[in-house]
Amino acid sequence: MGLFRKLRKILSIILENESEQKGDDFERCVVDLFDEKNFSIVQWTTDMARKHTRYVESDCGPDLVLRHRRTNEIFCVECKFRSKLFKGKLQWSSPKQLGRYRTFANDNLVPFFVVIGLGGKARKPKRIFCIPLEEAKYPALPPEFCEKFERSPKKNFSWKKGVLK
Repeated sequence: MGLFRKLRKILSIILENESEQKGDDFERCVVDLFDEKNFSIVQWTTDMARKHTRYVESDCGPDLVLRHRRTNEIFCVECKFRSKLFKGKLQWSSPKQLGRYRTFANDNLVPFFVVIGLGGKARKPKRIFCIPLEEAKYPALPPEFCEKFERSPKKNFSWKKGVLK
């Protein structure tokens, strides 16, 4: 293997690890916005496929499955952090991922929300959007659309009448 090929491979591994770390950091940021007295974590996906070469079915589900303690309602959250817009849009998933999320939500008949952090650091994003999956119709969303779902990155989540805010 030539020197440049080795350097390219090393750089891609470093960038991949950095991206995974940002994802993990943003998930922790989102979890911290769910007050323990109001919400319990039913499931937190570990993304085992990143550590192994085997396909892991559970990695196709949402990052978080939560329960609102007072109503006992279950819902899902997929966490995505983006440093900036890409080609003027918020590219939050691939078409394949979006299809998997829709299938999961339909098969399990459970509300599904996409929580997207934009700008700043993954542990402290400048902006956060909480978008119901049925509203997130495309893998890349215009910023004007996302603004309808913007919330304070410092405010705890609340659950009211089946809607995560």
